[in-house]
Amino acid sequence: MSRLSHLDESGAAHMVNVGDKPRTARRALARGQITLSAPAWQAVVGGAVPKGDVLAAARIAGIMAAKKTAELIPLCHNVSLSSVKLALEPDEAEHRILISADVETIDRTGVEMEALTAVSVAALTIYDMVKSIDKTMVIGEIALVEKTGGQSSNVGHRPPVVVVPKMPPSEEPPAVPPVAPKPLEEAPQAMAPAPAKRRRPDRRLSPEAEARVADVRELGAVDLPALRTFLRRDLFGNAYLLGDLDLPYVEHCRWFGLAAPDGAIEGVLLQYNGLSMPAVLASGGPVEVEALIAGSRAALPRRFYGHILESHREALDRFYDAPSLKPMSRMGLRRADYRPVSDASGVDRLTHRDTAAIMQLYQHYPDNFFEPAHLDTGLYFGVREGTELVSVAGIHVLSESNDVAVIGNIVTHTEHRGRGLASRCVRHLLDELFDRVGHVALNVQVGNEPAIACYRKFGFVENHRFLEGWAVLL
Repeated sequence: MSRLSHLDESGAAHMVNVGDKPRTARRALARGQITLSAPAWQAVVGGAVPKGDVLAAARIAGIMAAKKTAELIPLCHNVSLSSVKLALEPDEAEHRILISADVETIDRTGVEMEALTAVSVAALTIYDMVKSIDKTMVIGEIALVEKTGGQSSNVGHRPPVVVVPKMPPSEEPPAVPPVAPKPLEEAPQAMAPAPAKRRRPDRRLSPEAEARVADVRELGAVDLPALRTFLRRDLFGNAYLLGDLDLPYVEHCRWFGLAAPDGAIEGVLLQYNGLSMPAVLASGGPVEVEALIAGSRAALPRRFYGHILESHREALDRFYDAPSLKPMSRMGLRRADYRPVSDASGVDRLTHRDTAAIMQLYQHYPDNFFEPAHLDTGLYFGVREGTELVSVAGIHVLSESNDVAVIGNIVTHTEHRGRGLASRCVRHLLDELFDRVGHVALNVQVGNEPAIACYRKFGFVENHRFLEGWAVLL
């Protein structure tokens, strides 16, 4: 029998020496699941868990765990990770959350353990955040699905949990119990629960849109200059779309466009896949957007989070049910109009060392779209009370090439509101942003007067109104 690789000559455990191996591209894909009760599953998907956004927290926890694997597994090598992609897919039929971790490196040893650890910790995070609602949760089989690179490529198996039952066309995400809104200082309010489903609308296209469907095509790198020209016509209105033209966001994008005979873009639809659930944004007139949805619907997800202009609502309703959309306002501020009216003292720059503290604070803001990669910009700021982070302001988008940024994830702990802490964070953030771009946008829920008043005092004005929320295929 061959000698065990993790034992030395005396029988003591040791780390295998891989110093003689070449650095090669390696990848591992692991999957697992956690099954919940029906009420708990509905609370997770509907954002009604008291501890906050469960899927966002689990995704970040899984990514952080992959980076810490060598500290958790005694004989595991410290591998330099080049990519960790963690996805969480709600499965309504079985009330499960399906978890997958895709990890890549260029190193001397593989990343199977990093992928398996990411899935495990993501499942445990869901368990921890939901255990007050459901004490019967079961973490299911966690398995290595695929491994490439090194001497044992294509090792792994595909457990049954990877098959995601498709939602029947007539179904929609179940409504969740109403959650009492929390008082906010300068942060948008939580999304309201979905009301009863509306009647199925007429799915026939307008004659004008039907005539344009054949012109819809997926855009590639050659189309980026024309796409950029089209979007820059409204920097505030298209701020998110412009930001997604830049790295690293562009790697998660699929663009569909409608072009005039001369090649000029007349309308675009973006499917963004960099979040736990896909997002869809569109720009153009009602006819163009209707044609874009019809022409790209085979590639669009069955369920997505969208920003939808009221003029695009009829086009969306032909294919998707979206009964719980909330009215939002896009506000914008030009550098020349900026009024630095608030005190910026006592504000700290936040780094990756603050990720756990940020997630803890965002329990009070379940609609946040925080991604740890945003901290790489150095444009997240916070106020502390002792060692506790109590207020944060940061960015969603920064595109210096397009001269625009979007700020967001602005929240103050419920016990520290009314003291202007978020205003101090926003002031510090805007001071730095206007050294890099000339235009800053933000979203705020219509009716959230304290937040709107806060932004207006800096000089923000409304650019347009839109609807935000989930849509599911009819």
